[in-house]
Amino acid sequence: MKVHIVCQRWKQDRVLSRFARYLVDRWGWTVGRRPQRKADLNYWIAFLEWQRFRGFDSTPTVAYMTHPEDEIEDPDGYRLYYDAAEEADLRVCMNELSRQELEDLYGRSLRVPLPLDTKHFPLKSAPAGNTPIVGFSGKAYRSGRKGEDLAERLVEDFAGRCGFMASGKKWPCPTKWYSWQEMPGFFQSLDVYVSTSVVEGGPMPTLEALATGVPVVIASGVGLHDELPDMKGIFRYEKGDYEDLRRALDEALGDYRDVARALLRESTRPHTVDNWCEATRTAFEEFLSHTP
Repeated sequence: MKVHIVCQRWKQDRVLSRFARYLVDRWGWTVGRRPQRKADLNYWIAFLEWQRFRGFDSTPTVAYMTHPEDEIEDPDGYRLYYDAAEEADLRVCMNELSRQELEDLYGRSLRVPLPLDTKHFPLKSAPAGNTPIVGFSGKAYRSGRKGEDLAERLVEDFAGRCGFMASGKKWPCPTKWYSWQEMPGFFQSLDVYVSTSVVEGGPMPTLEALATGVPVVIASGVGLHDELPDMKGIFRYEKGDYEDLRRALDEALGDYRDVARALLRESTRPHTVDNWCEATRTAFEEFLSHTP
């Protein structure tokens, strides 16, 4: 099976670039900036790559469907997601909610585990400090899908009770752009991780925090959050509901010292690089076996 991955920045220190390299390193698949006509299939990582090669039909195509943008704030990005999904011969999703939606709309769609590199994110061993540190992660966009407005209100309301820090860009607290090698140190420094996103595919930072043994505050109905088990250390709130978010963080700050870090790490068990590679290969082999 000759699979070619289309990824513009596959050599860079980016999330999806690493995803592509995992598959290349494991299976010897090729990767490049353009699709290959002699491949058995071409895999857009992510679906955005499709827009540069609209109409390509020399091989079957698979699109990695990360997430749509907000329909109101970024209608072009929102439409692109569904256009790419419709044109692809197979859709691979990051969570079950997306898989169900796209399969209902366009046909066969799959969900595969996310490639969480647990070796890269060791379990936190240091005891919690006197003042808890709460963290955010990601790059805020003009669409507001990262929920930075919710984060801003949290920083104001919880000032004096905890400290805040963030990885990425444009968060309402001390923020640094961490390299991949530095990200484990970021999560090791946290006592609670908060995801304020209203639209996500994963998100990976939630899994990375849990792998580190850090309690998380996460929105229901966002990405794979609903697939995580109900357990102490995973605090949930209603997506976009600030008062419920405030309640969840308040609860987390009351309980963060008493969580079992090893059990939080265990909650990420399905998501490994091995499972990502194996599930992807199996999905493509099955797909091609039923493709004329």
